[in-house]
Amino acid sequence: MAWTWTGKTVAALTLMALLAGCGTATAVDTPEEAPRRTSAQATLIGRVSKALDAAFTAEYEWSEGGTVTVWAAADGTWRVDVPSWALDGTVDVTVAWTTGGFFQCAAGRCVKLAGITGEIPKDYDPKVQLPFVEWLPQLLDRHLPFAISQEGDCFTLTPSTVVVDPPIPAGEWCLDEGGQILAVESGAFGTLTLAGAPAEAVATVELPGELSDAEPLGRKAPPEPSPSIDPSATPAPDASGAPAPTPTPDPTPPPSAEEE
Repeated sequence: MAWTWTGKTVAALTLMALLAGCGTATAVDTPEEAPRRTSAQATLIGRVSKALDAAFTAEYEWSEGGTVTVWAAADGTWRVDVPSWALDGTVDVTVAWTTGGFFQCAAGRCVKLAGITGEIPKDYDPKVQLPFVEWLPQLLDRHLPFAISQEGDCFTLTPSTVVVDPPIPAGEWCLDEGGQILAVESGAFGTLTLAGAPAEAVATVELPGELSDAEPLGRKAPPEPSPSIDPSATPAPDASGAPAPTPTPDPTPPPSAEEE
C-alpha cells in the first residue's frame, strides 16, 4: 500500500522538527565593546570648549614676579592687570579690550592702542593676556603641529614637525574638567598659576583711568636726553682735574706820549 501525504502528516512532522531544535539550542553571550580610550588632544579640546564660554575674575601668580589679575567679563570684554611691566619694571600696566578697542592704562590714564578689530602693538604687549584671549581658541584645531600628552589636568604641547611660525608657542596648559585654566607655561612670558578660587565675573570691563592722548608705555624706559651745553656754565676741568682758567679781558693800553 502506498503512503500518501496529508496535511495532518506534514504538520506533525514540522512540529517534531521544531521541538527537536529547541532541545539542542545553546545561548551565545555577545561580548561587550571595550570602552574607547579618549586621546589627550580630544580631552584638551573638550575642556577648551568649556573654557571659551567661561566668565570669571581670577588672580594668577606670575613667575616673573607679582600677581596678574584676569577679568573675563560676561559680555566678552576683558582686562588684564600686569604688575611691574613698563619702564624697566617700575610701572604697573593694564591691557584691556572693550567696545572701543584695545587700551593700555597706567598711573590713572588710558591710551588707545588699536581699534576693536586691531591688535596690541608688540612694543606695548606684555603677552600674559594671550592665553586667555587669543591662544585658547587655537587649541580647538586638531591640525596643530604639536604632539599632545596628558598628565592629570595638564597637557604638554611639544612640536611634532618643523614649523617656522606656529600659531601658538609650545608649552604646558592645565585646565580642570570645568574648563577653568589652572596654569599656563610658555617661553613667551613665563608661567601663570591660579592663586585661588575665581570670583564672579563682572558684567562688563571698565577702564581703570581717564582717556588720554599721551604716548603708551613700553617695556624699556626711554633713554635719558643728552645734557645741553650752557655757555654761561663754569668751564669743565682740564685733564689734570683743575678747572680751566677763566679768560681775563685785555688790559687797557697805556696812554701815548701825545695824550700825556
